[in-house]
Amino acid sequence: RIILEGADGTGKTTLANILSFKYGLDICHCTQHDPADFKFYKESVRKNNIIWDRHTIGELICPEIFDRKQQIAVEDARIVLWRAKDLGAKIFVLTEDPFLIKKRLFERGGEDHRIFNNVEEINARFIFYAKQFNIPVISTSSMTLDEIFSMIEKEN
Repeated sequence: RIILEGADGTGKTTLANILSFKYGLDICHCTQHDPADFKFYKESVRKNNIIWDRHTIGELICPEIFDRKQQIAVEDARIVLWRAKDLGAKIFVLTEDPFLIKKRLFERGGEDHRIFNNVEEINARFIFYAKQFNIPVISTSSMTLDEIFSMIEKEN
């Protein structure tokens, strides 16, 4: 079980695909169309042999950006992430220089302007929650894949 969190454009999907291939894991991409409530996240962490491309922390950040109702509270997220860790999940927050995030989003095209206009704030909030929940941070441009693999394999 691996959970990757982070702002759009930090490399979550790219890393999820690499890790899926390397470790033989299925990929689950949580989106705004999922129930995104406490029960959904609590039940989802029970799945084995999976890598989540986005999970709980995004639901603490995105509702304000997209002007929608937040489905979980901070303490709910803390419980879900504690449960995930208890089940052996390795959880990481990916970060990147905001300039590079914007460059990636621009190159990718079709991104919601609210993401592009709030990149710095979204990225900062993911880092804030990483500290709050004691989650390691992966800087996708300053770390090599070998360093990332080593970090994942050592994380308990």
